[in-house]
Amino acid sequence: MSYHLSFTGAANGAPNGAANGHAAVSAPPHPTQEQIDASARKYFLFGSPISHSASPAFQNLMLQSIAPIGFPGSEAQTFHPTYSLKDTKSVDEAHLYDLVRKDPLFAGAGVTMPLKVAVTATLGPKGVIDELSEAGKATQTVNTIISTPNGAGRKMVGTNTDYLGIAHAVLRGVAECNAEERVTKYLDPQLGVKARYVFPRNKAGKPYAAFIIGSGGTCRSAVYAVSQMGLSPIYLLNRDADETQAVVDHFGATVDLRPLRSVEAYEREAALRESGEVGHVACAVGAIPAFAPQTEDEKMVYTLAHRFFAEPYTALGEEHAELPQEGEEKLVALPLPAKRPFLDMCYKPRQTPLLLEAEKQGWLPVGGVEAMVEQGLAQARMWAATAKAFEQGKTSFDPIPFAVKAGDEGPIGLEIEEQARDLVRAMLDIK
Repeated sequence: MSYHLSFTGAANGAPNGAANGHAAVSAPPHPTQEQIDASARKYFLFGSPISHSASPAFQNLMLQSIAPIGFPGSEAQTFHPTYSLKDTKSVDEAHLYDLVRKDPLFAGAGVTMPLKVAVTATLGPKGVIDELSEAGKATQTVNTIISTPNGAGRKMVGTNTDYLGIAHAVLRGVAECNAEERVTKYLDPQLGVKARYVFPRNKAGKPYAAFIIGSGGTCRSAVYAVSQMGLSPIYLLNRDADETQAVVDHFGATVDLRPLRSVEAYEREAALRESGEVGHVACAVGAIPAFAPQTEDEKMVYTLAHRFFAEPYTALGEEHAELPQEGEEKLVALPLPAKRPFLDMCYKPRQTPLLLEAEKQGWLPVGGVEAMVEQGLAQARMWAATAKAFEQGKTSFDPIPFAVKAGDEGPIGLEIEEQARDLVRAMLDIK
C-alpha cells in the first residue's frame, strides 16, 4: 500500500469543508515545465506509478497561498515554488540524483513506492540523502526529503511522515472526541518545553495495548507511530507469518510486538490483560486492503480483529498512574476519549468493513484519508520552515520539530492547512 495522495477525480463544488464553514476549494493545475523552470524553489514527488497523484494539487495549494504567485509574462514578474511529478522507478535513474544534488533550486521531495526503502541504502554524497531522521532510522523508510542549510551549502535529510500521518490522525480524532478547543493540541502541546502526548498508564503503571492489522512498510510506520504514543504491547494481525516476523525482527527488542495467528493465542493474551499483567487495548490501526477474506489465514485476521473490537472498553473507567519521565522530552498523559480510536489506513472505499465493524462495536472510526492528509501537512510544514531558514541566511537548521507545528502557531497557518484538508476530503475517488 502506498500512501501518497492520489486520486482519479476531484470535486470542484462544495467540499467537505463547506460544512465546517470553509469556502469551496478548487485544485490548482499541475505546473507546466515552463513554470517549474521559472519557480523560486522546486519540490517533486518521486516514485512510480504516480500519474494520478493528487500531491501536486495538495502541496501547490499551500505553496501558492504562502508565496508570491506569478510566472513569466505576469505583470508582477514574481515566481512561486512548484511541486511536480517526476516518475522514477529506481534510485539508479540519473534524473533523481541530478535534481536532488545538482539543481540549486531543489528544496524537497515526497518519495513513494518503489523508492521508500531503496533511498536509505546509500547515505552521503554518493546517494540522494545525507542523513536519516530518528523516524527514518527507526522505520528504514523515507517518504520525505528536505534540503536544509549546511554551512555554505546544503544537506539532504530523509525522514518519514507516514508515521506522523497515523499518529496525527489518531490524536486529532481523540481531540475532537474530547471536544478540545484546539484540535491540534495533542500534536503540539505548546508547554514551553519539548513535550509529547502519550496514552496514560493504568493504576499499576502498565501501558495500554494496541493492535495493528497488516505488515510491510505501512505496518512499520504504524508500529512506530503507536509506540511513540506510549502503547505496548502491540499485537500484530496478518495473514503471512513470514511478513509479520520480518516486522518483529526489524524492531527487535525496541518494541514489544506480539503476533497473533489463532484464537488460542488471542485468548492467552486476553487472559494476561484480564489479570492486569498487560494493559487493556486502547487503540488500533488497520493497514490492509478492503478485500473480502478468502483464505483461512485471511479469515483468521478478521476473526481476531472482531474479537478485539468486541472487548469492553475497560481502560476508560480505570485510575491512572503517573507517567515515567525519561530524557529531555516531557511526556503528557492523553485524556482517554469516550471511544477508542480505530484508524483504517485503507480509504477505498471510505467506509471499509473494518471501519464499520469498529464503529458498530463503539470504537471511534478514523478514516484513512485523514492519515493521508496529516502526512502531507507534516511535509509541508517542514519545507515551509526550511525555506524561511534559507531566506534568513541560517547555516544550520533542524526541520523535524516543525512537522508538528500545526495551525497558526506553525509555518503555514490554520486557514491554509484547512483549505488543503478540505481539498482532499472533497476528492471523489482517491486511489
